[in-house]
Amino acid sequence: MALLVGGVSSYFISQSLREREQSQAIRSLSEALETVQSTASIAAFTNDKQLAGEVIQGLLRNSDILSVTIVVAGDTVLANGMRSSAKVFAPEFMDKPLSQPLASPFNKNETIGKIILQADWPTIEARVKQSTRDTLYLLLAEMIIVVLSVAAVMVFFVIRPIKKISDRLHQIEPGLGSSILVPEGHEKTEIGRLVGDINDLTGRLMMLLEEARAMQRQQQVAQRKYQNLFDCAVSGIFVADRDGHLDSFNQAFATLMWRSKPVNQENLSLFDAAWSRSDLIRSLLVLALEQETIGRIVADDFLLLDRRGEERWLSIAVTAPGDGTLQGTMTDVTARKREEMHARQLASLDALTGFANRQGLLEAIGQHAARGHAQTSFALVILNLDGFKQINESLGLPAGDEVLGIVAERIRQFIQPGDIPARSGGDEFVILFDGASPESAVDQRLNQFFSLLQQSHAMMTLEGTRVISLRASAGVAFYPKDGTNVHQLLRSAELALMSARTAGSHSYHFFEPSMLVAVEHRRRIEDDLKQAIGEGELYLGFQPIINLAAGKVIGAEALMRWAHPTRGMVSPDVFIPLAEEIGVIGELGLLVLENACRVVSQWRSVGHPLYVSVNVSALQIPNLLPPSVVLDALKRHGLPDDAIAIEITEGVLMGNVGAALEWMAELGAAGLRIYLDDFGTGYSSLSYLKRFPLNAVKIDKSFIRDLAEDSNDKALVNAIITMATSLTLDVIAEGVETEAHFKMLRDMGCHLGQGFLFSPAVKAELFADTVVDIEQRLALMNAAD
Repeated sequence: MALLVGGVSSYFISQSLREREQSQAIRSLSEALETVQSTASIAAFTNDKQLAGEVIQGLLRNSDILSVTIVVAGDTVLANGMRSSAKVFAPEFMDKPLSQPLASPFNKNETIGKIILQADWPTIEARVKQSTRDTLYLLLAEMIIVVLSVAAVMVFFVIRPIKKISDRLHQIEPGLGSSILVPEGHEKTEIGRLVGDINDLTGRLMMLLEEARAMQRQQQVAQRKYQNLFDCAVSGIFVADRDGHLDSFNQAFATLMWRSKPVNQENLSLFDAAWSRSDLIRSLLVLALEQETIGRIVADDFLLLDRRGEERWLSIAVTAPGDGTLQGTMTDVTARKREEMHARQLASLDALTGFANRQGLLEAIGQHAARGHAQTSFALVILNLDGFKQINESLGLPAGDEVLGIVAERIRQFIQPGDIPARSGGDEFVILFDGASPESAVDQRLNQFFSLLQQSHAMMTLEGTRVISLRASAGVAFYPKDGTNVHQLLRSAELALMSARTAGSHSYHFFEPSMLVAVEHRRRIEDDLKQAIGEGELYLGFQPIINLAAGKVIGAEALMRWAHPTRGMVSPDVFIPLAEEIGVIGELGLLVLENACRVVSQWRSVGHPLYVSVNVSALQIPNLLPPSVVLDALKRHGLPDDAIAIEITEGVLMGNVGAALEWMAELGAAGLRIYLDDFGTGYSSLSYLKRFPLNAVKIDKSFIRDLAEDSNDKALVNAIITMATSLTLDVIAEGVETEAHFKMLRDMGCHLGQGFLFSPAVKAELFADTVVDIEQRLALMNAAD
């Protein structure tokens, strides 16, 4: 390879030298022509052959020139000369002679001849070859010297130190961790670095070897430890194949499986025991070996019947390490299973009555519904006690629990074999009448039960013995006519119960499909109401409030109205309770307050000093309509405190009394008036007048309706007016519809009134004209008197 490289490089060097020498020769000849050009020009101009000959002889003294010819105009040879000993030869790159034009000495642009030079190329070529050979010989000598020098350096500074290092490596004793000494003089060379790296590598190898030995010792210790754990573990441990054949197992496994370790331990199987569902265990083993679960633990509990006939629950957990075998553990979970079954029983029972609770009821209905495919039918009765809340509130929770126990005992006396009683919560009981298909049979049984239930019962209370009579409402649904699954059947019975409670206490209704229609209708109204709040279908109507004595309009009650796009006007008796139930009463109340303030502000800005009363639901107090919100609304619209009055019902006062009292006191302290609406329809109206900070009472229209015809109503209204006046409370009569109502109330001293006699609720933009009309009519009435 070295010779080939040397030969190729020598060839290229010789070619380069030859071309360089030839180029140098041509450049020298050209320079010679340029030197004699001016003299030759004079000889040609004067036609002086002697001078021309001297120029030619001077050029021929150059050994590289073969011949010279001077030509004048017309290609006439003025003089020429040649060295006779030379042979004419021209290389391929110079097959033409060199020539130089001769210009007139007096006019450089005038050519008068030329001088032609023929080079002696054999001489030049011989000199080039000699120069090339000399150069190649010199290069060869230098190459030999360099190779020998490099070889010597490699031997003395690389090969010998490496050999010493190799010899010392072979002399190192394995396991002793000996190091190699750096050859002398190589402490800072690559050889020294190599020795250092070898020593470092040797050290690391020795450390790894020591770590491997330590790990091996630890593995031996761990193996003994794990073997001890395997042998002494409380849980059973086993290794088996996919068919359950056991490769190994510990004593605990044998005890759990067979109560003792078998004498013959060959060809034993996981299935050599009386499992209740061995097929499930096989499925567990197959699952553990599936590609998706390899390496993961799969477990389940299985029932084993031992030789004594005792039941044991064993939890088996297996995993597949990936070699086709299964590793598993086995644990006795009998105690846990028994606790779970007991807990499930407790979870399905009502602690107070011992009946099934709602969960147990659902399971029982599901089981009966599953039998329904065999043309079995049954009736589901939901009972709800009437007045139970009042018993709890008046007699206390222990008395309520005693009542529930009495009801449960009477249900036990009443039910027949196959019936299932349950308490689903609170004062609600459920009875499943097994096989009771005809409505007439259920009707007869319910009449019997209601008769049994309402039998009087003596209860001991703090105030002594109290005799109570229990009543209930009930809803009945039949399987499969009224529902083919648990939820449908319960829903149907609940709808029937709702219908019975609406009709009155101590009654029962059978489910009818029309009840679903009514519920769907209600659901649609709920959706429409939520949409109406956002789309402006709700607006305020204002019913004038009249000073009966003066015959003047002093204010109005703001009444929410709903103009449904398809249903027309929806009654407030429908959508106000609905708003309370679906949780939008707070939003609705804020809408009423804001619009009432806006309208009053507009009236007062044009000189009408009127006020507006707004109705507040019990659910708005105190959090959905805090006093700060009311006061902020007044301030935002620039209204004084007497511009808005608040109307509440007795329901507000029957709830959280402390919160209601604080809410009313804060508004009263701010200057707002508070009216008690529908006065006389509740239970404790008289006590409210003394206890709460009220400014006025509104007599319910039911007392006004027959005021002219019913002396009792007249007496009651007169008593209310007298009592309120004595307490410095204003009285507002609702439902004033006739002129007789107006005159009687005015004569009794009733301060204010409202009703259709004066005007129904009208929109704000019509109120001013309505006021004018009312006052004109009242003026005529008073004038007629």
